[in-house]
Amino acid sequence: MTEDWNIDFRALRYFVAVAEERGFSRAAARLHVAQPALSRQVRKLEDDLGMELFARSKKGVEMTEAGEVLLSRAYVLFNQVQQTYFDVTGRTDEPRGTVTVGMPPTPGEMIGPVLLERVKARYPNVELRFREGFSDALQRRLHGNEIGIAVMHDPAPHPDIRVTRLLTERMWIVGKADALTKESYTLAEASQLPLVMPSRPNFIRVLLERHMDPDSAPLNIVQRADGVWQLKALVRYGHGYTFLTYGAVVSEIKLGVLRAAPVTDPSIAWDLCVAMRTDQYRKIAAAAVEGLIREIVEEFVRTGFWR
Repeated sequence: MTEDWNIDFRALRYFVAVAEERGFSRAAARLHVAQPALSRQVRKLEDDLGMELFARSKKGVEMTEAGEVLLSRAYVLFNQVQQTYFDVTGRTDEPRGTVTVGMPPTPGEMIGPVLLERVKARYPNVELRFREGFSDALQRRLHGNEIGIAVMHDPAPHPDIRVTRLLTERMWIVGKADALTKESYTLAEASQLPLVMPSRPNFIRVLLERHMDPDSAPLNIVQRADGVWQLKALVRYGHGYTFLTYGAVVSEIKLGVLRAAPVTDPSIAWDLCVAMRTDQYRKIAAAAVEGLIREIVEEFVRTGFWR
């Protein structure tokens, strides 16, 4: 392999098909090409890179570590190539093309479905793609041009990123429907309830510990769970309490299966923002989608749906 690798996109597309189908014959059928031709292209790609991408056996193929890395990069490359096509050809007054939006799980649960509905109704020539991730990962993807727009908490300042605050979120203590007896809890009180919490470096966990009195007892964690849905399910079944935003549990509160109370003394707050690369604002489709995100969140806040 030379340092100046000239990418053969056909061979890369064949490689992705084999990786996804876990076999050459299924990939050949999917691509409507002869299997020997497909095998030659993948072997040439391996020769160009100087390493095996698949471990072959009678049972099929499994990706090597190098293959796993290439697959993740290939998805990014194909997404950028398609976005480049739309950026070049979609220079009209009507929004069109593909816009990739990254969101954390909780805001994404609230914003995503409404955003898709409005994009379909107002901008039928815009295709939305969603990427889920936590704020630090989304910021890296935004810098790497893997996504066009990111909804995230307290993004770090960057000269190439334009940030607009959507709302200020606050910490709530969450328990099953009949478990919380007070209208609000101090952080010291809430931290000593039996807690179901994610592991560090989860954003909420770090934020809580940052605001706790260093002389107070640590968080009374009785169970660890690293997914929002797992946290809510364990709390719903009475395994303890957890800290989340109101927006994360609004659906369960309306259904009457969870209850939440604000955390005070101190009140812990942070900003939810929408961020875009500055060069994205020249793209009509991206700017239109960003405007819809702001519109949706403003409505949620105005109606009291999001606190």
